Amino acid sequence: MKLKTTLLAAAASVCVAPAAHAYDGLYGAIGAGINYMKPDTDVSNDGAGGSGPIIFDSDSDYDHGVGIYAALGKHLGSGFRGEFEVAYRNNDIRHIAPVAPTFAGFPAGTISGDTSTYSFMLNVLYDFNNVSSAITPYIGAGIGLAVIDNDISGINLPGNATSPGAIAYGSDGSTGAIQGIAGVAIQLAEQLSLDLSYRYFVTDKKEYSGAINGVASNIAAEYATHSLFAGLRWDFGASTPPVQYKDCWDGSSVPMAAECPPQIIEEQTADLDPVDFTVYFDYDKANLTPQASTLISEASSRALQNNIDTVVVAGNTDTSGSSAYNQALSERRARVVRDALIANGVSADAIRMEAFGESNPAKPTADGVREPLNRRSEVSISFE
Repeated sequence: MKLKTTLLAAAASVCVAPAAHAYDGLYGAIGAGINYMKPDTDVSNDGAGGSGPIIFDSDSDYDHGVGIYAALGKHLGSGFRGEFEVAYRNNDIRHIAPVAPTFAGFPAGTISGDTSTYSFMLNVLYDFNNVSSAITPYIGAGIGLAVIDNDISGINLPGNATSPGAIAYGSDGSTGAIQGIAGVAIQLAEQLSLDLSYRYFVTDKKEYSGAINGVASNIAAEYATHSLFAGLRWDFGASTPPVQYKDCWDGSSVPMAAECPPQIIEEQTADLDPVDFTVYFDYDKANLTPQASTLISEASSRALQNNIDTVVVAGNTDTSGSSAYNQALSERRARVVRDALIANGVSADAIRMEAFGESNPAKPTADGVREPLNRRSEVSISFE
């Protein structure tokens, strides 16, 4: 009980402590919380090699317990991350249910002890990143090993022929385990987030060495839990700095390293040279910023003063993420600019879309580099 008091105190303290948001590179995580054993957990010795005087197939129930975990992981790009997790869970047994009319069970007060589990899991998770929000939901799954340690013993009331007078079983090595994960990270500070998560953890049903009425008998029991954790997640690497923009003469904004659109002189309004401009996007985004919407609106207005022949919209990405993902992202970026041009009066029949993915950088970089100048859609409007 002293261990449980300590773990509960740790869980309470972590509930008010920070955890980390998604960044590049490695991260660490710790957490603690409440562990619920699945109700009516199967326990039996019929088909488990049991040879005691009582053969039974029943259910056990446990009190709510505690769990703690620690993880070391790495961000893999495009929202994915992988981690190695070590966890501990503990619950006290409440009773083993009767099975009429052959087994009286072990009611509360006649059985005691607990089940502790140490798990070693490899998890893969996906973050639903939104750079405009401090809240990042995520889902994931894990596979690994569990070492289950039972310390269960019970002595029943005498005089009932269907009820064993004594039962005991303990630990017996490791078994396979899987888990499903859902959670949310709430950014509290640079490289630091509060991590709230739910885990459904289940192992293979396993046989344990035990005894019934002092006669050796293997006892099989399943193990499945629901865990609610609060914890810290922090990143060891620096986060990607936000893109800095500058204001241009036409009221639009572009990245600091980019050139503003060329200023159009009134005397040149009849010039039928093509109108070219570039729309920039935030990292892993295909939605228009307010500045980009203004740029498209003003460029459309100028172009519509003449007879538009062809509009080419070419979507591009930086080299962060996979080629297939970036190809699809460049198509979305081209499409959102096309739709904005149509909304501003440009004929859809005149527009042709192209998508280059990461193959047409404005500023060449190594693979995996986030470069603001490459996250763009280039627009060229020619006239009859």
